[in-house]
Amino acid sequence: MTLASSSGNRGRTRAVPPVGRTPDPNTHLARFDPATSRVIVDIEERRRRTGEALDPARRAELGQFFTPSEVAAFMADMFEVTDRPARLLDPGAGVGSLTAAVTARWQRERGGPLAVTAVEADPLLHEPLGRTIAELGKVHQVNGAVVEGDFIEWAAGHVSGFGALEAPKFDLVVMNPPYRKIHTASHERRTLAAAGIEVPNLYAGFVALAAELLDDQGQLVAIIPRSFTNGPYFRRFRRLLLDRIGLQQIHVLDSRDVAFADSAVLQENVVIRGVRGERSAAVVVSSSRSAAEPVTTREVPYSEVVRPDDPETFIHITLDEASAEFARQVLELPCRLATLDLSVSTGPVVDFRAKEHLRQTPGEDTVPLIFPAHLRKGSVVWPQTEGKKPNALVRCEATERSLMPSGTYVLVKRFSSKEERRRITATVVSASDLPGDTFAFENHLNVFHRAGQGLPDRLAAGLAAFLNTTTVDQFFRQFNGHTQVNATDLRNLQYPTIEELEMLGILAGDCQDQRTLDAMAAEVLSTFVETAVAQSA
Repeated sequence: MTLASSSGNRGRTRAVPPVGRTPDPNTHLARFDPATSRVIVDIEERRRRTGEALDPARRAELGQFFTPSEVAAFMADMFEVTDRPARLLDPGAGVGSLTAAVTARWQRERGGPLAVTAVEADPLLHEPLGRTIAELGKVHQVNGAVVEGDFIEWAAGHVSGFGALEAPKFDLVVMNPPYRKIHTASHERRTLAAAGIEVPNLYAGFVALAAELLDDQGQLVAIIPRSFTNGPYFRRFRRLLLDRIGLQQIHVLDSRDVAFADSAVLQENVVIRGVRGERSAAVVVSSSRSAAEPVTTREVPYSEVVRPDDPETFIHITLDEASAEFARQVLELPCRLATLDLSVSTGPVVDFRAKEHLRQTPGEDTVPLIFPAHLRKGSVVWPQTEGKKPNALVRCEATERSLMPSGTYVLVKRFSSKEERRRITATVVSASDLPGDTFAFENHLNVFHRAGQGLPDRLAAGLAAFLNTTTVDQFFRQFNGHTQVNATDLRNLQYPTIEELEMLGILAGDCQDQRTLDAMAAEVLSTFVETAVAQSA
């Protein structure tokens, strides 16, 4: 499907949450008539009681995180109210908080009948969800139906054509889908595959199916983890989503622990809004610490969010002009890794698969094995006799293919902690750091190499210095919403020329001071990091 392009509102009432709004969590109730306010208060109390009563282990199994009323109201405000009929779908509806919020706004600004389909798999939630729909029907023109079953099975049956009836179509979809990985051999994976959908997480499966059930010009608003914006695992999902839905707004909830404060959720979340079959020339990018705190917004070209020449279709979220400047500086660089004749791969040693060959103490039959724990403050500390990680790998026929020849490599940890200042941390390891003619790198490291061999020393030093700059880190965070650094992400970056990297390597050496490193990079790379230096000073 090819999305049509649109640059206008076509007579819609745009509902971007206002900049600077600072309500307390219950201020949104003042906008409604007393009867509606009472219903919303009752539903919020029902959400709290139900959430507290449910077994935490069961909630984790189902990926349940109920939507607080202030988040629900915020999401309802993101829809554009139109004059078309309204058929609302709430997949994974829980107790109906999102349905209630959308219904309240619809009746306040548009009025008239609203057909609601709320789908919920958990039998323990069917009764409270039914009560919510019934209460809404008493005060508004709501024709509600509760589908007591699994949304993936219900929707996939319609989408794949296996259902007995014609697939329903909806004008509005609002959702807080479950967050849980989908195992390769699971029934959910097979069901989604039958509908032509390949995704690694339930939330992506929910969104993909909902997009298929949207009518032309229908709107989708969903709160989901930011993890889908980059990386190879969500590549197919991004392509499907962007093929079906034209992104209109992306809102970042900056605080990891506020959106679902009473559910102990530490995932970084975004709220996305899109329209089926229509791609705007611009996207509204907004952010706030929570749904009840001041909102900042900026409008950016669609091509700044999804680069037209990016085969990975990463989604870039530039929240302010400073972020846009970081992006410009990186994107103006002339090279990709392939043009530099460089490669990056994950370390080939998977520790649990090589368990019988791991050794704490190096011996004559072993080679040095490097884990992320061996990288400290820009240096390789090996061996670590008191550490928990092995220091060596037995060299034998079973491990030979996992070894790399001694040389100079650039290592980047695949996982960083939330507390670390930089998302990307690059370290140079050289032949002088480790004994022997062969190295082994564990799978939690990304390894920069040239055709499986080491790099020239100056090039390696410059490459590590470049990756450790403020500009690269800030640009990387625009499309990376979690703490994992994939080799695909690193391949997707633009890089300086070989000559510039080597010059930076000579100048920076093993410099660990961030301001000094940024200044050196600015000197070598001209306009690349001048702005970053000024802002990090």
